[in-house]
Amino acid sequence: MTSTLHTTKKVLSIQSHVIHGYVGNKAATFPLQYRGWDVDVLNTVQFSNHPGYAHFTGFKCSTEELVEIVEKGLVGSLHIKYDAVLSGYLPNVQALQKMAGIVGRMCEEDDNVKWVLDPVLGDNGKLYVEEQCVAVYQDIMHRSKIFLATPNQFEMELLVGMSIRTLDDAKRGFEQFHEKFPRVTRVVVTSLELSDFSNDNVYVVAGFDSSLSDEVFFYKIPKINATFSGSGDLISALLTDSLLNGHVPIQQPLSTSLGQVLWLVTTILQKTYELNVVDGDPHDQAIRIKDLKLIQCKEILKQDLVPSIGKPETFKINNCVKGYTPSPLGHGCCRNRPK
Repeated sequence: MTSTLHTTKKVLSIQSHVIHGYVGNKAATFPLQYRGWDVDVLNTVQFSNHPGYAHFTGFKCSTEELVEIVEKGLVGSLHIKYDAVLSGYLPNVQALQKMAGIVGRMCEEDDNVKWVLDPVLGDNGKLYVEEQCVAVYQDIMHRSKIFLATPNQFEMELLVGMSIRTLDDAKRGFEQFHEKFPRVTRVVVTSLELSDFSNDNVYVVAGFDSSLSDEVFFYKIPKINATFSGSGDLISALLTDSLLNGHVPIQQPLSTSLGQVLWLVTTILQKTYELNVVDGDPHDQAIRIKDLKLIQCKEILKQDLVPSIGKPETFKINNCVKGYTPSPLGHGCCRNRPK
């Protein structure tokens, strides 16, 4: 029998940290550990609570501290081999550039290291970071070997340089993404509000895997009458688990993993909503739920045989060569595609 010690997957999670609540590393660590991962946690900031509250306090780690911990400590001295690196919020341009350089080298030197990148820039039309970070992320995602990227709608718009309001916009957005960032093998846009479905009370989660298909797939998810913090961080963590932890004999398609992850996340959000609605009556206006109830949802996270949220719809995109990944010196798959 194979020892559990040798089969347990190891991930380095580089994200924000809050003492109270569940966003960033707090939203990722427990779900990953509960589903069998050995998680090394590097906190880029330490706040009392997330900024969605009226007040918070805390501090940001310096670039030098972050670099020293990873480069000199985890990799340089301990020689730890990771199966995945999950990166999220970084506090400034310099930290983003330095940490991306380190993680990028790890992935180039070892094909077994998979980088799951959440390009945290902002949400709902508002930047959380310096504006210069947009161009830095664009450069990182153009030249780095990235297993999966998980932007939200606002971040996707910033990265591809266009507004996404309709399904046709989304198609052009994915085409632009693949053209600009051909070394990003998979992308999931974690929330899309599209006018095509404005009367259906749904939002859209869409994904694309350039290693398998020239089709974008998307799920229509019924809205819950609430807004949540940390759900995107939870999706990124659970996708890391579903795609890389070996719950199935072979790596399953991104569309299958995303369907299962969305079932888990929507079930957790629904239970979180129910636990927050004290009076039991439906609300006319969306309520603001500041924190996920992850501990109360541990039985949901425990499931091995996870159902899918439903069957995805698809559309083809242009300018895609299935399975083609250019070298770091390439300039986009359309101009650099094989004959």
